[in-house]
Amino acid sequence: MLNFFLFRGGKMTPTIDEERMKQFFSTVMKKDKLTPAEQLILNNPVEQRIKIASNEHTPPEILSMLADDWCLDVRGCVAENLNTPPEILQQLATSDDTYIRVAVAQHPNIPPALLKELACDSYANVRMVVARNPDTPPETLKKLADDENEVVRIYVALNPNTPSETLKKLASDSYANVRKAVARNPDTPPELLKTLANDSSVSVCKAVAYNPNTPPETLKKLANDSSVNVRVAVAQHPNTPPETLNKLANDSSVDVRKAVASNRNTPPETLKKLADDEDENVCKEVAFNRNTPPETLQQLATRNEYYIRVCVALNINTPPETLKKLANDSSDDICGAVASNPHTPPETLKKLASDSSLEVREAVAKNPNTPPDIRDKLRAELNL
Repeated sequence: MLNFFLFRGGKMTPTIDEERMKQFFSTVMKKDKLTPAEQLILNNPVEQRIKIASNEHTPPEILSMLADDWCLDVRGCVAENLNTPPEILQQLATSDDTYIRVAVAQHPNIPPALLKELACDSYANVRMVVARNPDTPPETLKKLADDENEVVRIYVALNPNTPSETLKKLASDSYANVRKAVARNPDTPPELLKTLANDSSVSVCKAVAYNPNTPPETLKKLANDSSVNVRVAVAQHPNTPPETLNKLANDSSVDVRKAVASNRNTPPETLKKLADDEDENVCKEVAFNRNTPPETLQQLATRNEYYIRVCVALNINTPPETLKKLANDSSDDICGAVASNPHTPPETLKKLASDSSLEVREAVAKNPNTPPDIRDKLRAELNL
């Protein structure tokens, strides 16, 4: 119910269809015996009928009665109710109210044939919802790919059900946002992504660089893009080849080098090089990267910047001897990081068990490497 109200612009006062209401009363006043639907409407105020229409446990036969209610909001709530069966959705799809048709178009029980009908709706928002619905058949999406509304075509381009040939067509759309949507779709074929990597729009190339389906050779090409944002996306991508990451480690942009430093697939030799970067934030990412070799972490543990040492203390690749040294650090954050590292040796955890910081002792108590007698004593002391 709340969603329907919000979708209609936050209107919380029920909307009455006066014509329907007049027709209803003119009918029932001539009757000696009322139908169950008429009794339901007469015996419950609008607010109560809205609650009934919104309740997912309301039986379909009751929802069927309320689908013809004179109150627009009651019918809207029936259209949103997850328990509403397809035959009632079919009835509601003919509503004059566009918001009800939108609610029907996004309903999980809507049959494919009804989605096909609503794809021809005169109201763009209804067609947008059909284009976005993951259950919309490929043939319907193919038709919507020719829609005059740019947003409808964007949703078609993003839909996981859109066939490859339709995506190929949309990849040539005159609107960059449509092409960008194709580039974002994880089901877009690698060959089409390769084509889109040559797009004149930076936003399209950036979307290609972020797409999980983009092949290594395309990422290698995009690593030379003039846009920093595109190169950052390439530097973050799990498919980017090691030699490309090594090249990007020399990029003039700090953001690109940071992205390389944070990539879990960056080779140890490249991370070793980035550990000497002039930017502290790049070094911080190296310190946190689980692919960073132990000797590089040992080197970073001597840095003055405490947040770099925190990252070293958290890294599971940090050697036990380095963790032991960091356990003597003046910063509680660093000692706490050492105490939480699952590779911290028992003797170091034993020392940290008497730390003055409550957070450090709690971390020791939770570390699986802590000797059982120390752990039990701390848990009893800290009520853990």
